[in-house]
Amino acid sequence: MDAKEIIHCAVQIERSLTDRSYGNILTLLGDLYKSQVTTEQLETTDIVKVLYRLLRSCSDDSVKQTAKGLLSKWKRQYSKETHGVKSREAGDGGVSKQEDSNFEVEHAASCSFSSVRSKCVQLLLSALCPEPPDQHKAADLATDIEKHVHELHTSSQVKYKACVRSRVANLRNPKHKHLRQGLLSGSLSPEAFSQMSAEEMAGAELRQLREEYSSRGVIERQLPHGVEGTQTHKIRCKNCGGSDCRVTQVSRGALFLPAWVKQSGPDDDSMTFVTCSGCGQQWYHSGWVCL
Repeated sequence: MDAKEIIHCAVQIERSLTDRSYGNILTLLGDLYKSQVTTEQLETTDIVKVLYRLLRSCSDDSVKQTAKGLLSKWKRQYSKETHGVKSREAGDGGVSKQEDSNFEVEHAASCSFSSVRSKCVQLLLSALCPEPPDQHKAADLATDIEKHVHELHTSSQVKYKACVRSRVANLRNPKHKHLRQGLLSGSLSPEAFSQMSAEEMAGAELRQLREEYSSRGVIERQLPHGVEGTQTHKIRCKNCGGSDCRVTQVSRGALFLPAWVKQSGPDDDSMTFVTCSGCGQQWYHSGWVCL
């Protein structure tokens, strides 16, 4: 059983615990008991913490006994591989409170980030809102999406969490149904989805609005092109030293003005700037050098 299957199993155990599906939990625990779970997998996945939560909240005795037996098996394996000595066999396949505490402390540091990853898989799975026929497929998708996001932001947990939050929010947005439909249908791969920007995740309607606002803003705010202006030889260019310049006056409403220009009087409805014919340098009146 690889790490992906173990994470999937942990997610299914927690979902079954919420639904009180103890038969499913027993089946999952049996699969784990039969599988060879390595020490590295115990450290890099959240399965140990999930089983401890199961022991604390489950009311079914058979489930608790099976979980204790599995933890005892992993406890002995972990102690043998990491410390080179065999741990004491627990009576009746159980684990004592002291063993529980020691095992949980040993895994606390190594499992802290894996706990976050497991929670992120659950959030993604919840955001996909799978119907009964698609539940297993959705669980695989959530695990794959989280894996690709983790690969993108391995060095930064802050960026990792922000990226997951962005995917979850867009999947939950009723206007972005195309994302969920694309993932479940297979037309959108988990890897591509994990790399999409906010603009790419937006629906066709929102993208069209953004394009309209952007183009309208550029038209309204850019400096006018092809304006000849009035030729003058009374101003010297600070850049090239030439005195062949053109003075242009335009409406202030058509300009994206810097802060220092906006501080001028409200009665001044026009803006005057100078363009050097020699080098193309442009500047406002505060930079004029009059001859």
